[in-house]
Amino acid sequence: MVLLILTAGVALILAGITDVFLTVLHPDGFGFLSSRLYSGLFGAVRFLTRLMPRKFRALGLSMAAPLMVPVTITMWISLVLVGYALVYYAGMNTQTFNFSNPGLEPSFGEALYISGTAISTLGFGDVTPSSGFYQALTVSEALIGFGILTLSISYVVGVYGVLQQLGVLGAGLLHQASDTAEPLSIVAPHFPDGEPRDIEPHVIALHRSLVELYEGIRRYPIVYYYHSRRAYRSLPYTFRMIGGFAGALRWGLPRGHPARQAPWLPTLLTGLEMMVSYIDERFLSEHFEKAPAPVSFERFAAALESGEDSPEFWPARFFEIQRYMYGLACIQDSPNPEECYERYKEWLPFAHRNRSFFEASAKDLGYELDDLYSNPGERLF
Repeated sequence: MVLLILTAGVALILAGITDVFLTVLHPDGFGFLSSRLYSGLFGAVRFLTRLMPRKFRALGLSMAAPLMVPVTITMWISLVLVGYALVYYAGMNTQTFNFSNPGLEPSFGEALYISGTAISTLGFGDVTPSSGFYQALTVSEALIGFGILTLSISYVVGVYGVLQQLGVLGAGLLHQASDTAEPLSIVAPHFPDGEPRDIEPHVIALHRSLVELYEGIRRYPIVYYYHSRRAYRSLPYTFRMIGGFAGALRWGLPRGHPARQAPWLPTLLTGLEMMVSYIDERFLSEHFEKAPAPVSFERFAAALESGEDSPEFWPARFFEIQRYMYGLACIQDSPNPEECYERYKEWLPFAHRNRSFFEASAKDLGYELDDLYSNPGERLF
């Protein structure tokens, strides 16, 4: 029995220390306990708030991620505290511990008390270890408790640093868009009088912000679950706007146009793909469907020649993007059907994936699509 108690205590201590190491110190932040705690707590809050009015549901979801921080820290401390208590209890007697109060005697409750005073470095002195082994154990527990507290502070600072990056990126996209629901409106200021201007610096800045955000979420996965009171600070809004901007530049203009030759544009598209794949694999409960097959060239060319909107969503959206970009670039020539069809086939998998990620992540995080489309800058509660 003593061996079983001792083994359980050591296992709890190691579990707490290991999870702190993997969550706070490991560059990929994949704590085996904390990650499950994050998803479980957010899922519970999302379930409990599902029938609430829209305003109160958003308020409840916004509390989930901030709550994860103290709960996670409490879990780490509790694991170490209970683990050490079990180790103390396995060898507790009047020879190994001094009980200054006559009413005190060896028990698991006293072991928890000793562990609590040790990890908090309070040390009231009414129960103290008299054995050198247990004196060393209490010192080690105090050091571990201090280490957990210190690492927790640095973890919180890192998490809110990434959240600030997400907020800055989202605010920048919101301010750039004349129509906050339409990614294409971000492109318009770069075509004064039909000539492309300052596209490359903007693409580089977006790529840099995207990479910083990607590395931040890999380092601090808890950031994914933060639900802001303003929808523009969310991951779904950010990726929809960046993806729409990059897709329009890359495939909305004819091949050879200088605006689509920005050297960093393929890099931005690669960054988007990497981050979408990571979030899909790590967080999303439902994976994306495959992109639909392109319509036949005959149907595509007929719709292009008629100038009427296609009854099918994806060709219609492509024609909308192309008309918008041709208008910005002041291109008067009619699109070449073969060249246009090739761009459509390249664009379709990217656009479908970008839209699927937007809808899936919004649903997973509890955002209403109307909040992300219509007024992302307004307060949700």
